[in-house]
Amino acid sequence: MPIEKQAWIAMIKEGFVPDTSFLARSVDMSEFVEYDKINLAEAGVDPEVLVDNASFPIESAQRADIPLELPLHTFDTKNTTVRAIEEKESSYKKMESVIRGHKNALLKKTAAFAAGNWSPQKNADLTPVRAATGAVNPSGQKALTFTDILQLRNWFTGRDVPVDSLVLVLNAIHEADLMAEDMKLYKEMIGSGKIWGISYYTSSVLPYYTAADGTKKAFGAAVVPETDTQGSLMYCDTEVMRAVGSTDVFARYKDPAERGDILGYQQRFTALSIRGKYAAAFYSAKE
Repeated sequence: MPIEKQAWIAMIKEGFVPDTSFLARSVDMSEFVEYDKINLAEAGVDPEVLVDNASFPIESAQRADIPLELPLHTFDTKNTTVRAIEEKESSYKKMESVIRGHKNALLKKTAAFAAGNWSPQKNADLTPVRAATGAVNPSGQKALTFTDILQLRNWFTGRDVPVDSLVLVLNAIHEADLMAEDMKLYKEMIGSGKIWGISYYTSSVLPYYTAADGTKKAFGAAVVPETDTQGSLMYCDTEVMRAVGSTDVFARYKDPAERGDILGYQQRFTALSIRGKYAAAFYSAKE
């Protein structure tokens, strides 16, 4: 049998994994996690300021800070059963493939959770949500333009947000819009990984918005293709955080009822906007 055919038989095609590298562009608070909680404190009342004081001694007071406890969210995979007969009869290592599947599923879900939490709920003074202004694209929605990105860049820089802290995460349709608008500029963006100094990523895990008014859909809510559109995200990387806690593997090997091994994973994780400022989104209205 030819070597090429032997290799093909021993291979299993697994699902593609979305690009989640944008997660690294955030403040990592994992070091503050203890027992899957982040322990913070809210500063107490600021001191009173006296003007032209003539009474001494000046009173002293101790500031009472308020302790805050932030539990990490729990992400569980549904269990997978790998029966002994399947493992023996497979020409590939099925258990290894199952383990990769669980890890990839957790990575995708936690990245989607982060993108959803970092994206603004709706248009506001310090969290703009803007509609794309281009012509209707083949997907039936308004196209994102380079001018849209430039105008949002100007919004950030006008508030003294450093350009090198800005991160742009595009969905696939918005990326295609830019490609169709100006291939030369798009190639420059791909080559440098930046557009006008803004770091650039593409991912499929971004949240959806209602196309009619630009309101973000709840995390995990069903997408209605006729009325919903996937957003793109731009944010300042010092204004968002992530924290990774414990990872546990739950396994029961050689289960007598299933005649095989049962495997599941649990990941503790959270990702939040630190101050609720300097994050923005694009959405596309539908025609």
